[in-house]
Amino acid sequence: MTEQTLTMEDTKTTSPLKTVFRTPAFVTLWLSEGLSMVGDRLLMVALISLVYDRTGSAGAVGLLMVFKAIPALLLGSLAGVFVDRWDRKWIMVAANLLQGLLVFWFPFAPDLTVICAFYFVMSAVNQFFMPARSSAIPDLVPASALLAANTLFAMAVVFALAAGPALGTLVMDWLGRDAAFYLDSFSFFIPAAAVAFLAIPHQANSDEHFNPATDLRAGLVFAARQPAVLAALATITAAFFVVGTVSVSGVVITREVLHAESGKFGYLMSGLGGGMVVGAVLSNLLKSRVSGAKAGLAGAAVMGLAVCLLPLSTSLPAACLSAAIIGLGMIFVQIHGQMLLQTIAPEMRGRLMGISQTLMGSASFLASAVAGLMLERFSVTAVLWVVSVCTIMVTAAAALYYESSKKRTEPSI
Repeated sequence: MTEQTLTMEDTKTTSPLKTVFRTPAFVTLWLSEGLSMVGDRLLMVALISLVYDRTGSAGAVGLLMVFKAIPALLLGSLAGVFVDRWDRKWIMVAANLLQGLLVFWFPFAPDLTVICAFYFVMSAVNQFFMPARSSAIPDLVPASALLAANTLFAMAVVFALAAGPALGTLVMDWLGRDAAFYLDSFSFFIPAAAVAFLAIPHQANSDEHFNPATDLRAGLVFAARQPAVLAALATITAAFFVVGTVSVSGVVITREVLHAESGKFGYLMSGLGGGMVVGAVLSNLLKSRVSGAKAGLAGAAVMGLAVCLLPLSTSLPAACLSAAIIGLGMIFVQIHGQMLLQTIAPEMRGRLMGISQTLMGSASFLASAVAGLMLERFSVTAVLWVVSVCTIMVTAAAALYYESSKKRTEPSI
């Protein structure tokens, strides 16, 4: 039960989506963080422009991605330990404030070293914010509406991916690049203020002998012993590796396979986003038939099959359709995987989300590095087929392990 005015009878007679929209605390969090997500994409456009203008080097732009990825690799799992110990509400407030202040100072950064340092700190702070936000969602909505709540956040991400870069370009054209940074800074301060006034339940841990290493080990051991958790983590990792590979190879597909201008690559990304929207809708429609680990496994399998079709596309519409299928599978993996990690062990919610954050960051980073190197030596068709086979093999192994073990450990979602 949440702090809102919903009763148990209300949740039985009201659709999950209506229940979510009748929960003021969740709606406030969703809208404010949705604004911040758009700001994140706006920031990326402005920051890439700033770095390239300062250095004239594409390699310097790539360096930004490295400084973004390193904290996810090093801090994601450990940050989840503190999310389980500290008040999640104030983690989110502090993280938004710190990131807003850092963004405000980007235009005044004297050189690339300071810019990268700022971005590194932002990424490190975000490692605490992301599991805190994901862990807070189940405390704001009834269990029957959790899938709808996660779906809305997933759709906010899709909207941000589509609208953020365009907004960033418009703001820089009309008001200048510095204005884009200041606007993004403001987009962090709004959710910080909004969340500060929310009543988010927090169960204080009375253990005075807090040992982060011990807590982290407990989370890792729990995850390793739960087939459903392992299946969710495996499919999440595979999904982000696929999307990372498609992002890197999309321009090559556009030029070498479709024989189109490189700028048409944006249509593939739009197809990916459109598939995510369709997947979000289908995920809710099919929740009574497929959910939890099985939904994630199905989504990963769909992604693996669609990846091998992408380089076989003979036209831009066909390639966009393949990208849309990848996006559809991605959203199944993301929504149902996150929901399982949120509910299987509430006392370890932060740690499980932190482990997931580390794996997502690792997969995205490796996909960018490995795909980039492979594309220098092999055809894009060969690269994507290898990724397709690996994805299907990982999914099949996770499915076999899950099915053989679920009678003993299958969670109730």
